Amino acid sequence: MSEIYQTAFLKLAGRASGAGRLDAPDATATTHNPMCGDRITMDLKLDGERIVALGYEIRACLVCQASASIVGETAVGRTLSDLSEQREAIRAYLKSESEAPVDYSDFEPVKAHISRHHCVLLPYQAIQDAVSAAISD
Repeated sequence: MSEIYQTAFLKLAGRASGAGRLDAPDATATTHNPMCGDRITMDLKLDGERIVALGYEIRACLVCQASASIVGETAVGRTLSDLSEQREAIRAYLKSESEAPVDYSDFEPVKAHISRHHCVLLPYQAIQDAVSAAISD
C-alpha cells in the first residue's frame, strides 16, 4: 500500500476513538482473526437495540485499528441493525460492488488485498459477537 494511505491509516488509528474498556458493559466479546492474529475485545452498553456506549481494547494491524477507530466515532447512538447494514456496505465496497461508505474511502487500497478485508470488518464482527453472547446469557 502506498505511503499516502499508510498516513491516512495512521491518522485514523491514532485517534483511537472509543479505545478503552467500559465498566459493567451489557455486552462484551473478544474476537480475533486467526489469519493474522488481530484481536479486539469490544464492550457495549445498550438501550434496547441502540448502542449508548462503546469501548474496546485492540492488538491488531494498522488497518484494523483504523477501522476500530471509525467504529468508535460512529457507533454510539446507532442501532445494531444500522451497524449490520454498515458492515454489509463495507463488505460490498471491499468487493468492488458499491461505492465507499461514509468514512471508509481511505480503505481503497485494501480492496486489492482480500486477506485484509477481515481486518477492516473485525470491529463489526466483535460488536455482533458481543451482542450474540449477551443474548445467549
